[in-house]
Amino acid sequence: MSTSWSTRVLLGGLVVVGAYGLIPAGPVAGAVYSVVAASSVVAVVVGVRTGIKRDTLPWKILGAALLAWTAGDVYTGVLDTTAAGTPFPSWADAGYVLGYVLIVAALLSARDSVGRLIAPVDVLDAAMTTAGVGLTSWVFVSAQFPDTPASVWLGLFYTEIDVFVLVLVLSVFLRRRAGTVTLVLVGVGLAVMVVADYGSYVWKIEGTAETVLNMMWLTSYVLFGAAAVRPERPRPAPTFSRRGTGLSRLALITLAVALTPTAMTLQLSRGVPASEWGSVAVVATAVMVVVGSVRVWMFLQVLGRQAEALRESATTDRVTGLATRNELERRLSRRLATDPWVGLVLVDLHGFADVNATFGYTDGDRLLRTIGERLLDAVPPTSVVGRLGGDEFAVVAGPLDDRSATEFAAVVRAAVTAPIEMRDMQVTVDCSIGVALRACDGSDTGTAGVTTAENMIQRAHAAVGEAQRRHPRVAVYDRTMETDQANRLRRLGELEVAMRSGELDLFYQPRLDLRSGRVSGLEALLRWRHPVDGLLGPADFLAGAEATSIIGALTSYVLDRALGDCARWRAAGLDVDVAVNLSVRNLVDSTLPDQVSEALSRYDVPPSAVVLEVTETSAMTDPTRAVITMNALRALGVTLSIDDFGTGYSSLAYLSRLPVQQLKLDRSLVASIVDDEVDRAIVASTVDLARRMRLHLVAEGVEDAATLEMLRHWGCDAVQGFFVSRPVPVGEVTAVVRALDAAPV
Repeated sequence: MSTSWSTRVLLGGLVVVGAYGLIPAGPVAGAVYSVVAASSVVAVVVGVRTGIKRDTLPWKILGAALLAWTAGDVYTGVLDTTAAGTPFPSWADAGYVLGYVLIVAALLSARDSVGRLIAPVDVLDAAMTTAGVGLTSWVFVSAQFPDTPASVWLGLFYTEIDVFVLVLVLSVFLRRRAGTVTLVLVGVGLAVMVVADYGSYVWKIEGTAETVLNMMWLTSYVLFGAAAVRPERPRPAPTFSRRGTGLSRLALITLAVALTPTAMTLQLSRGVPASEWGSVAVVATAVMVVVGSVRVWMFLQVLGRQAEALRESATTDRVTGLATRNELERRLSRRLATDPWVGLVLVDLHGFADVNATFGYTDGDRLLRTIGERLLDAVPPTSVVGRLGGDEFAVVAGPLDDRSATEFAAVVRAAVTAPIEMRDMQVTVDCSIGVALRACDGSDTGTAGVTTAENMIQRAHAAVGEAQRRHPRVAVYDRTMETDQANRLRRLGELEVAMRSGELDLFYQPRLDLRSGRVSGLEALLRWRHPVDGLLGPADFLAGAEATSIIGALTSYVLDRALGDCARWRAAGLDVDVAVNLSVRNLVDSTLPDQVSEALSRYDVPPSAVVLEVTETSAMTDPTRAVITMNALRALGVTLSIDDFGTGYSSLAYLSRLPVQQLKLDRSLVASIVDDEVDRAIVASTVDLARRMRLHLVAEGVEDAATLEMLRHWGCDAVQGFFVSRPVPVGEVTAVVRALDAAPV
């Protein structure tokens, strides 16, 4: 059944109501009235039986209420045509009273997507307003029926229940819960019904006024019928102004409280003895006091829950359930006052913004919760684990000194960087860890109370900045780091100017092919000729740049310079390629392949002469977008290389899915293979793995002849390190390469 049926019922019913107003009082008018009333009952039955209404209970109760009212109307119509009128009270009032009780029950049982339409507080407000109106209603009703006490009390019931229902309906509209046409039709129908009913008892009705009231009652029946056959629609989430709703409630309650003294004043001015209305005043006042007390109690309960929620939000992080920053600082301050060996371990996640951008905030929050749970499992029970905000976690632990702090940080890092299952794939989030000890530089334990929680957090942040430039990314604070941090912030602000003013240069480190004994390529390494600080390496400024959008401009700058240099070398007869490092931000930049393509065309460099290096961890931060970008780069014909291989935590299964042709074994593993049996076994196995996966393997960090010969013996493809050559300025590249080619290492 479509909404057109509801429209037909509404329009047709209103036409009948208009026609009723033209029919003289008598049997025909009574018959029309009874048919319209009965039709509303039929409409409700149709709506329930045909499945139009999903929440059938309120509609069944409403149908029973309309049936009771219709029975009263039919009985009244019969008496009006066969007798001298309907007495008051009569058997018809049994139907009317039952109908009102059922109407209230229907309202209280109605629900929407948020919950019940009528909240307990709405019922209390309606009861208080009703009690306030009670005495005023009694004044007018008693004047209408001075000789029949039963009729006075029944009339008082009707007026009170009318007010009660009207306030309930108003509460739904004031809170903007009537979000569908169906609810609007029902609400307006009830409002018209109770206003007409209230007026019939307060004012003396006869003649035309009686016809108008009958038409209002009929209009209510029509509205109920139209609502009953209207199909249900999803109800939008209610949006309302708490301030506006609160003011409306206050206005209703104020009116209710003011009505009692107003009615008392009116009675006294009319000379009516207090003995005739005092009992009603007492009852009305007592009801308002009781209801008001319950209302205040409920208000205090809400305040208590809100206060508890505020206390919890101040101490517990909403996403992870860990301690908040304020709570962690408070507990750290208590430990600092008594424990000279307490330490603060700060964990800064890498690329968490990319996780949110790829998987969404819901999965991002789940990742944070997982990391929080891992931290709780990894640290001793006496430690305090908190989330400082965003992608930063902190652990208050002790006792810690320089050595145990490093070991503790390694345990924390292992817990954080282990792969996490997200949407049927494993995601690895790298992190940097900074440790601040109670003895800030590790040389003494200090004096209790001197170091504050704020000091500790500042020092841990400074250590994180240092850790971002190390492998592994762990650092324990010392006093030089604060100066370094200030310098890095200053340099980050100067970096854009440095690009424009030509202060940035590229140095190149040769890569030696162990099979041919010749230089096969050069890695571009960025240097900054700072006017104050001298020659700076990438560790002095790139970490900060990678956290901002300036890294994109830097990458474009390096690509342009490196490909231009490569074109000149190849024109001079050097058959070499050039390697450029990419950051994690570059891998999620969809414009990077176009930038590389334009640079290749501009300098007429063959794609095979370009190697783009990405770290294992950066490729795994956002595998989906990284693989898309890397496939686009590979389609250009350039070589893709995994840099610092062996320091990340991605699985070999993921490595096999990356479109790479080269691995660069990290210097931390290569440097010790002569003396360390474990590292020797790892490197030898990696060489064999690369050969089986048909990947070109480059070993970094070759510092002596013994290391080089060991790698050559295992079948390593190429090496790079100080033993071959240090990084040299672009002007020295040709001479260095030719010298290495002439005298193979």
